Amino acid sequence: VQPHDITHGFSSALYAINGRKMNGFDFIGQGKDLSGYVSHRRRSIPHYWGYADRFVLTDRFFTSMYGPTFPEHLYTVAAQANGVVDNQSTEDRQGKYCDDPSERAPRFPRDLTEGEIRHIMRVEESNMADNPESINEIARYWEEIRSCFDIPVLPDLLEEAGISWGYYANPNNWQNALQAIRHIRFGPMWENVQPPGRFLRDVRAEDMPAVSWVIPPGRYNEHPRDGKSVCAGENWTVQQVNAIMRSPYWQNTAIVIIWDDFGGFYDHVPPPHYDVMGLGPRTPGLIISPWTRRGENPDGGYIDHTTYEFSSVLAFIERIFGLPSLTERDARADPLSGAFDLDAPPRMERLIFPFRSDCPYGLS
Repeated sequence: VQPHDITHGFSSALYAINGRKMNGFDFIGQGKDLSGYVSHRRRSIPHYWGYADRFVLTDRFFTSMYGPTFPEHLYTVAAQANGVVDNQSTEDRQGKYCDDPSERAPRFPRDLTEGEIRHIMRVEESNMADNPESINEIARYWEEIRSCFDIPVLPDLLEEAGISWGYYANPNNWQNALQAIRHIRFGPMWENVQPPGRFLRDVRAEDMPAVSWVIPPGRYNEHPRDGKSVCAGENWTVQQVNAIMRSPYWQNTAIVIIWDDFGGFYDHVPPPHYDVMGLGPRTPGLIISPWTRRGENPDGGYIDHTTYEFSSVLAFIERIFGLPSLTERDARADPLSGAFDLDAPPRMERLIFPFRSDCPYGLS
């Protein structure tokens, strides 16, 4: 458990990146308190390391945008965030989205000119921590909208193609992006949005959808603040992965474990700059499957140096099921091509980890 994180919103990421110098992390909120600077080694996250030892660890998996949570999660289902650049404004600190008409969020408008886009990107590439007022040059373009809108999402394509899907997330939770998609929230597809505890029941009942998003309850989100425990979060993840490995689904399943933003941890690798939204700083990526590429690790693990972002997961799903792209982002994203070797025989051995009993609290 860490005492706090450092801020990881849109402007904070730009300050941290600081014109690709990656030296502005101490400038952003709580960054000068170095107790927030920690390194998780094998002892503190042994099972995540265990997955990396056996399967694939990606070292160029970037967040789709500069942050924070709400718009990042939109990228995981839509390969865009509708231009949204911040969490919704609300007093109760929940994400009720379409269920709360008062929730608003800032965004870039859809009608930015090419000149405006070039100007915004030039400012984003400047040394913004050295000139913090430059964020105003970007923010002047933002407008406010309700955090309930319609954009195409991958479940639309899956539904049209007759491919089963499930989105497992608690309602009224910041991470429940589909609650902000009007036609999902108020249409028949909302039945596919279930609490995360339902996922284990579906796997054990051999009723797992072909495509699943599984978002942990807030208390297991691994943010280094508010008493969150990375140990408890790892235990929760292991619980989901163990269930799949014990099931008949293991032989033809790909599990992608990613974190939704840089979360206040320092990183030294500058992200590519695709558009006004990002990319944002790196987060870890673990890809677990019998079909992953073998590496030189004694247990067969492989380090994948391919550049990915959240839209890469959508691109992978689209390629597997022969679906079209949703946006320019998933059209250009690499579909996790460096992680798999489908010509090699699959490794069917299960890697079942025990629950850790040494977590400070929660799920131990």
